Amino acid sequence: MEDNKTKDVSDALPPSEISSEDETQLTVPASKEFTTRSCLTLLGCAGAAFCSVGFINAFGVFQAYYSETLLSNMSNSDIGWIGAINNFLLFAGSLVTGRILDMFGAVVMLWLGSITTVFSIMMISICKEYWQFILAQGVLLGIGNTLLVCPAIALVGQSFKTKLALALGVTIAGSSLGGVIWPVVVHALIQEPNIGFGWTLRIAGFIMIPILVFSCIFSRPPLKSKKNIQDSTDNGAKPSRPAWDWSILTRKQTLLTACGFFLIYFGMFMPFFYTTEYALAQGFSSNLSFYTVSIINGASLFGRIIPGMVADKYGRFNLCIAMTTFSGIIALCWTTVTSVGGIVIFSLAYGFNSGGILSLQQACAAQIAGPTTIGTVVGFVMASTSFSALASTPIGGALIEKYGYLSLSIYTGVSLLLGGAVLLVSKLTQKRQLFAII
Repeated sequence: MEDNKTKDVSDALPPSEISSEDETQLTVPASKEFTTRSCLTLLGCAGAAFCSVGFINAFGVFQAYYSETLLSNMSNSDIGWIGAINNFLLFAGSLVTGRILDMFGAVVMLWLGSITTVFSIMMISICKEYWQFILAQGVLLGIGNTLLVCPAIALVGQSFKTKLALALGVTIAGSSLGGVIWPVVVHALIQEPNIGFGWTLRIAGFIMIPILVFSCIFSRPPLKSKKNIQDSTDNGAKPSRPAWDWSILTRKQTLLTACGFFLIYFGMFMPFFYTTEYALAQGFSSNLSFYTVSIINGASLFGRIIPGMVADKYGRFNLCIAMTTFSGIIALCWTTVTSVGGIVIFSLAYGFNSGGILSLQQACAAQIAGPTTIGTVVGFVMASTSFSALASTPIGGALIEKYGYLSLSIYTGVSLLLGGAVLLVSKLTQKRQLFAII
């Protein structure tokens, strides 16, 4: 009987992408994947996610704060463009950064992304006008984030094969941890008269510096085997960089997977960005309202790890489709929440299930890629969500102002359910069996 720990996952990859060398790497036992080098890489990549996507996950606090103070003359939809542009550049930039990673490696990108991210945080601290927030928190922070996120995900994909979904879940969980901590830190500091908005952002930047330095130093690709090094030496030639080949992106499963997540991202972040305002509109205390973002992200932390553990055994696409469907159903129940207990349960349920989507998205993308195209495919799937992520927040703000939160609930739920249906079609193109482990 085949040992689960040495299960060959090469069936999930296109035959043309697998060489004899890659097949050896794909069948590495799970216990040998967790080396000191790979674990430090995993921790460093989680730190990069904590400081990038984790900070974006706290935008709900900024949305509510800006609408009440600094940008009170702007509409919810206008303020939402700040977070939308940030999300757009994070995901759209991945199409380029993913391929650059495949060709040149991640170290320089991580350092550049870290410097840009911290610099943008410091610039936000001195912003006063709407256009300044657009440039600093929307554009500059988005560029810094995309230089951090895609290399982090791809490095984990290179280091782990058998336990890929679990490892990516741990990495993306770093963003959930950030989504728990950053809203609490920002909300607590910003209320202090002696600190205020400016120093709140500067303190956040100082917190990021040691975390990102650790990430840049210890996040490294796996070492080549002695056999590969000897082969390169015997040939007497330097290893050539892989050509910029986009053929992997024309496969049905790649296009359908990208399309599925494109639809999902139209609604997935709505509860992250607007639950705080919904709670305030329902008359809940300001403290509880601001902490709903942390509750969602706290539940998302577990949602990004636990489904990854299950997905490696029962199928990454299977779990992602299930978590997307559950998230859509929960979103449709949003406006039935009218009590403190209800808002907490809603936040926990949606956070857990949407967390599974965010971690398994990368696992699904990595699964349909070859070992030398993982950056390209992960970047393409992330980039496919950029336009829907860009449009989603302003659409949400406009829906609230014109039709109320019921319309936002329907919009969120339907986009998630449609995206889940397209992912199901993508799964069936890989194996025409409904209950197959994919």
